[in-house]
Amino acid sequence: MTDRFKQGMVFTDEVTLSAELVGRFADFSGDHNPVHLEPAAARGFGYARPFAHGAILTAIVSRIIGMKVPGPGAVWMSQNMEWLKPLFVGETVRVEAEITEVSTGASVLHLALRAFNQQGEAVMNGQAKVKMAAQLAVAETSDQEKETRVALVTGGSRGIGAAAAQALAAAGYHVALSYHSNQSAANEVASRIREHEVRCQTYPADLSNEDAASELVRKVTRDFGRLDVVMHAASQPLKSLSVMELSPADYRDYWRVHVEAALALVKAAVPGMGERRFGRLIFLGTSALFGAPPAKMAAYVSAKQALWGAVRCLAQELGPQQITANMISPGMTITELTDNIPARMKEAEARKVPLRRLAVPEDIASVVAFLASDASAYLNGQNIPLTGGPT
Repeated sequence: MTDRFKQGMVFTDEVTLSAELVGRFADFSGDHNPVHLEPAAARGFGYARPFAHGAILTAIVSRIIGMKVPGPGAVWMSQNMEWLKPLFVGETVRVEAEITEVSTGASVLHLALRAFNQQGEAVMNGQAKVKMAAQLAVAETSDQEKETRVALVTGGSRGIGAAAAQALAAAGYHVALSYHSNQSAANEVASRIREHEVRCQTYPADLSNEDAASELVRKVTRDFGRLDVVMHAASQPLKSLSVMELSPADYRDYWRVHVEAALALVKAAVPGMGERRFGRLIFLGTSALFGAPPAKMAAYVSAKQALWGAVRCLAQELGPQQITANMISPGMTITELTDNIPARMKEAEARKVPLRRLAVPEDIASVVAFLASDASAYLNGQNIPLTGGPT
């Protein structure tokens, strides 16, 4: 919050001290001193007409502190004021509060206070110290929520990505759909998305290329004007190779798509999310991150493990901007990626699950829609095991 305020900034308020205002203040404070209320009494004490209570200036300062600098939640810690000359009833007074020091660590502002009558003459000088309070239990809201948000789904032409894109569209999001090479499949998914009366545009992107992810975000932001949700579901084809069979290139293939592309998407998308104080980063993990991993999947599992570490760090670093980062880790899911797994192995896996079935893309998609929504605002830095029971 301290970054909103800089040394030298001046905040002002102006009030006409009418007889009615002075009378109301006298009733509130109980200070019915006749020099403030009765012309004859004021003349008797040597004043041409009644003058206002000096404490009214304190009330105006309080309004500046509570409503402008630093505003709601402010705690007034100390003050020192000197009244230089009287303010007569009917005059207009201008009060100024200038920031003379910002204590970032303590979240404290030091203010120089000044007040002037309508002739421009100084009537009060002083100092104040106020503490800026942060909201501790109220979620931030923004006018941006009234606008339709935009979600980017990578790997959106099939499987989990396609299901997630359709779930987001059903929830009212405009959808940017990226795909590797199957344009006809992407167009078919986009057609189903548009049935929800939201916008959808498809983007070919080979996320194994170094600049592809940042260029993808640039295009989406150009075409939609904003980007609020990133769902990274793109994946390399699964290779069943033992550690002894894997080459450095095999590891790099997974790393580029699952980790490097993910972080490039984040780096390109976060500035806009930060400006709007809203962002959802959702990554696809694997239940193999829990317990004993399957055999011959070291390259895939190690890339997902690295991505999970990055997600935890993103949650810490981006949380202050109201940007959340979470991972969904499903068990074996019926998609094209698992077509090469023998049916008997799938049956064995299904028997291990308390629900006695494997996951389908729609199971993951419903959780994606939740994580993209306002309802998930306090869920951050989590890896959600979607396994149909204990992992």
